[in-house]
This record gives sequence, structure tokens and C-alpha cells, in this order.
Amino acid sequence: MKYIKTMLFTSLLFLTACADHADVSSGISVDVVPVHYSLSLNLNKSKNAETKKRLANFLVEQKEQILSGQTEMYVATNSAYKLAKKVESQLYERGVAAPRITITRVKQAVNHRFDYVIRVTRHRVTVPICGPVQSGDFFHHNLGCTLDSIRWKSMNHPENMLNQSDMDIRPSKAL
Repeated sequence: MKYIKTMLFTSLLFLTACADHADVSSGISVDVVPVHYSLSLNLNKSKNAETKKRLANFLVEQKEQILSGQTEMYVATNSAYKLAKKVESQLYERGVAAPRITITRVKQAVNHRFDYVIRVTRHRVTVPICGPVQSGDFFHHNLGCTLDSIRWKSMNHPENMLNQSDMDIRPSKAL
């Protein structure tokens, strides 16, 4: 009986000692960067048609960013607020979700010039460049780097994966 136990223990020792170690992916380091697309307008009555044309062009040019980003409108006057409500209804018709659109009233014109500002924020991911794995280069490569990079790049809203409590949520001075 003791002989069987010794043989079982010895064979188990050989099986585990000769087994290959499984590589564990440590993940990659990524940067999630907000990219802002904005248009600032001064709504005065003499250039109303030109202003609406510039806004319409902005909405067409930035269609992809608007559909998948966060749209913020800052208004300083009642006419700017009415325009913001019209734009909001246009965006709803184009399929933008309601939580992705905000209208904020400001007390004075932005930069003391503009009474209407539309800003679209879309988050982009910056990932490291992954090198090829070399044969015989054990434990010296970043296992899963390419797969993790592709996964992060394919996310529509990478900012949702971040710990929101550590983020700086103060409005930027880019307005």
C-alpha cells in the first residue's frame, strides 16, 4: 500500500513539474482621450441665413461624431435657446439618444462673443504598438497585446469602461 502511495505521489510530482507554465495576460495600458468638435456662433439678425447654413454644414460634417458622441449646447440668449431646441429636435429625428444631448444656459456670451456654442465630444482610445512574438522568447512579451488593442479600439463608448470617480469632470476652458 505504501508502495502504491509513493508511486502515485512520484508520478504526480513528475506530471506537475514538467508541465508548461500558463502565461497570464497582464493587460495593456491605454489612454482614453476626449476629442471635441465645436462650432461657436453669434446670432445677430443681419447674418441669420449664413449662421443657419454654417450650423447645418456642421451637423452634416460631424454626423458620425454626433451619432456616437455627447452633444452639448451652450446658449446665452433666448434666440440661441430657440435655435438649440430646434437642433435638439433635428438630432432626435436623426436617431441621437436623448441622454446624449444637453442644453445649458450661460449668463453671458461665451468668450464675450458667442451666444450659441455646440460641442460634440467623442472619446478615442490610444493603444500601444504591439510587437510580434518571437519564438523562444519566453516570458518577455506582452501576451494578448494585439487582442486587447483591437478590443479597446472597437468600443463605441470606451469612456464607459473607466472608473468615473477618478475622472476630472470639470468643464474644459475650450469653449
